[in-house]
Amino acid sequence: MPDTGEQPNASDEKTGKQSINDYYSAVQLRTDRWIALRDAIDGLTRADAKTRKKLTAQVTQLFDMLAPIERFWAFPGATAFQQLQRMFEHGAIDDLIFSVKRVVRALATGAYRRRSVPLSHEDGDWDDVEDESTLSIEARALTKPYFEVLIVDSLTEQQDKGLRNSLQRMRRSEDPFVYEPVVVPSLEDALVAILFNHNIQSVVVRPGLILKSEEVLPILKRQLNRIGDSVDLDTLEPEFYGPELCRLIARVRPELDVYLVTERAVENIAGLDLGTCRRVFYNQEDFLELHLNIIRGVNARYKTPFFTALKEYSKQPTGVFHAMPISRGKSITRSHWIQDMGAFYGPNIFLAETSATSGGLDSLLEPHGPIKEAQEYASRAFGSKQTFFATNGTSTCNKVVVQALVQPGDIVLVDRDCHKSHHYGTVLAGAHGFYPGS
Repeated sequence: MPDTGEQPNASDEKTGKQSINDYYSAVQLRTDRWIALRDAIDGLTRADAKTRKKLTAQVTQLFDMLAPIERFWAFPGATAFQQLQRMFEHGAIDDLIFSVKRVVRALATGAYRRRSVPLSHEDGDWDDVEDESTLSIEARALTKPYFEVLIVDSLTEQQDKGLRNSLQRMRRSEDPFVYEPVVVPSLEDALVAILFNHNIQSVVVRPGLILKSEEVLPILKRQLNRIGDSVDLDTLEPEFYGPELCRLIARVRPELDVYLVTERAVENIAGLDLGTCRRVFYNQEDFLELHLNIIRGVNARYKTPFFTALKEYSKQPTGVFHAMPISRGKSITRSHWIQDMGAFYGPNIFLAETSATSGGLDSLLEPHGPIKEAQEYASRAFGSKQTFFATNGTSTCNKVVVQALVQPGDIVLVDRDCHKSHHYGTVLAGAHGFYPGS
């Protein structure tokens, strides 16, 4: 999430609104506003005439504050949000509080990630269904992971509905994931969406996108400045909006899968910098192929080479001959005194116990199997050229980094409040630590 912990601007101070700048997390901002909306509407159901006027103004203000950011999430979605606003305008307070409470509850428990959440009495009962928080870890592990797909295209309401229905029809029972679309019209909206919404894992850039957002968000300008890009977006021709967005996404969130849908000739696309774009589509209505690519791309990033190898290793009837005292849990399960330890942790943690002397899980110093593959996956997620794993903890990793960057005799500015491992790393590197203010 972007660092947005700056002071509110003057207009926010005059209106008394909490600005996006007050928050370090857009999710926290969104949650706080939904809870405030629920409480204000709930108060309306039992308020006297004087209090009702104040609460009505508060609800109106909260709807206005939620509107600019709510379009960046799939749940409850722009259509449902507008329906809630209409309920309020028509005075259907009882129906409104019922729906808003369900939204708040679904956001808090994550229930929207596992199933459709009805927001009205007519849509069916939901209160008897278990919340995400009440399920066991084992039960949650059996559910299909959920993510959201950002689609960037300027669509009419009818086109938006048709696009969503087309993607809905492509779903198959054998799909390993469940996803919902988030549709925004512009390049600027797309950048805000991927900064705010952690659920977005794939982006589809279609040829109808526009450049500017309808909302003026200062945070977007700050984030574009942080990218340090020299490209002036205002000078771009419309035909370059899509490729430029692909490139910018790679700068902001390099782990995302990006798919470019274009009507341009292949020779006009081949020489452009498309960032980490996985594929270019020349038929924007081929929804099945798009759906399969979205699932395949996320599935590739969902792989856990080392953890998978560890699970397979734990299933092997391996004899233990190294010096580790746990011995795949036998010393615990056979003990008359510490079997409660085995019951507390479960058997898998001991079955997966291994060391460099037992083999089977690659070498940390010279990886060539699952560790190497896992490091390559991690490198893409972080947007780095290379990523290396360590087993010594954060302190040793800090010292490794400091010694790699600092040469003997260097003068290093060191914050007095940073972790002591940084100080140790400076000493081990033979550098001279300088503490400002001393």
